[in-house]
Amino acid sequence: MTNPAQNARAVVPGQGAIPFSPLPAKRDLAHLPGPRRHLERLERDLRAGVNCVWYFPDTMVDSGRAEFFLRELMSRLEESLSVPGALMPEEHRSGAGGAGAGLLPAQRSGGVPLEDSGAAPDLSGPWHEEEDGFFDADDPYGALLGSAGAPLPRGPSDRREAELPVPLVDRLAKELGVESAPLSELLRRARRSRGTSGVDDPEDTDDGGADTPPTVVVRGWEEQSAEEMGSLLRAAHATFRESGLSAEQRPRFLFAARIRDLPNTVLGTGLGHNPVTTHWWWRVWTRLDSEVLLAWRSDSTAAADQALPDRVADAVVAEVCGPDVDRTLLLRAMWNGGDVESLRRALATTLPVQEEKGCRKWPRRMSTGHASSPSAEILDAWANGRVDSWDGHVRPVLAHRLLDTSSGELSVLVCHAQNRVLLPLLEAARTSLIDLVPSLLRKEISLDYFCQQAQSAHRVKNRLPAVPLAELEIGDLARAARLLILTTDQRERLKNLKRARNLLSHLQPLSQEHLISVTQALTTDWVGDN
Repeated sequence: MTNPAQNARAVVPGQGAIPFSPLPAKRDLAHLPGPRRHLERLERDLRAGVNCVWYFPDTMVDSGRAEFFLRELMSRLEESLSVPGALMPEEHRSGAGGAGAGLLPAQRSGGVPLEDSGAAPDLSGPWHEEEDGFFDADDPYGALLGSAGAPLPRGPSDRREAELPVPLVDRLAKELGVESAPLSELLRRARRSRGTSGVDDPEDTDDGGADTPPTVVVRGWEEQSAEEMGSLLRAAHATFRESGLSAEQRPRFLFAARIRDLPNTVLGTGLGHNPVTTHWWWRVWTRLDSEVLLAWRSDSTAAADQALPDRVADAVVAEVCGPDVDRTLLLRAMWNGGDVESLRRALATTLPVQEEKGCRKWPRRMSTGHASSPSAEILDAWANGRVDSWDGHVRPVLAHRLLDTSSGELSVLVCHAQNRVLLPLLEAARTSLIDLVPSLLRKEISLDYFCQQAQSAHRVKNRLPAVPLAELEIGDLARAARLLILTTDQRERLKNLKRARNLLSHLQPLSQEHLISVTQALTTDWVGDN
């Protein structure tokens, strides 16, 4: 996902500043259908005792969204243990923002997510620390953090020791409160949680443990060695498999990472059958997420005759923005309906000035869009946040390609959105009018004669049998409308419905003026007119 907030005050020649439209709150994003379904899959696998690797695009990690969704998942688990990140090497300290910041574990010194800038700290977050002596002498990471504000002078040997990253296994052992063998400690806690401790190990009889096995969380973007993570995962798989515990009772690991942090080639080396499940932030966002987000921000005070045009505008914005969920709110604030060119101008205002490098056409194969992970040919583009799967299609996240006036893709997307909203309503109007046909027939006109007169020229030319009344299309009804007792306004509305059906069938979007006339035709009761 992208962060369009930087464009919220941009000015386009001939236009004013973009009206302020805040990014969707993170809590809103967590409650959208797509992310909820994605988190539920991860939670289900972890509760079943499956080790999981969770891959995010780089942009998700850089914006803080990956960290947020990781915390959301951890809040669903009763017993989760987060391993502090590795220490930053010397060459990375110059950009860390301070002399002492380079020595902090990465999650303690990471940047604030874009949408949280200037916000109050989240007291409910798992990394919130009370100032009540939390950092004691036994916590080296807390000691480092407490001394970050005023780093003490260190000798050459101390400096060299601090520059060496602490191995992942040692950091896990420290979080568990042991000096070594962290996997054995995890097994001890798992046995205690299920009451399966043996009589030969009296330390496992503590009744104060959690009711579920522990879940160990490692952030790959805070680690320096993919081999360390792979080695730990292999060792854990072998140790837990030989423990005698069922899969649901074993401890489990969750590695959240970018593809460059933990290449998937590291995972399969030396592992047994189905030891780890990979989950990709791919095919998460759906059209429903965009429409729900727009519905939450809709104007409930709008007039009744504006409800249908607003629905169409929401559908168009969702279709045009696709997986760029953030930009839906910005574009909707800029565009309240209109022709395709007005939509193109509004879209150009909300997009970054420069198109992303390396943007190209993506595979349109349905199998690629529905796959559980990005294919090899688009893996780099997915990792860079340029492409995603949305509604069964591989779509560029940013829509610069739609600004090309020589391309008809924007018109097709608008037509798809209008079809999605209007076609069910046009079908309902057709069936309701068919129900009234017998009562609207002129004197001495039979129903069979009406059906014959309503046949298309194609059927008459090829001497095809007449279509029964229930199967007549709106165009057929309009063709034989002279045989019905209709007012002038009713005939005009029927013509508007026929024209709208024909345009949408040929992928030609409706103009704003025609959309308003169709709205009036669809919201007027035929019986009431008579």
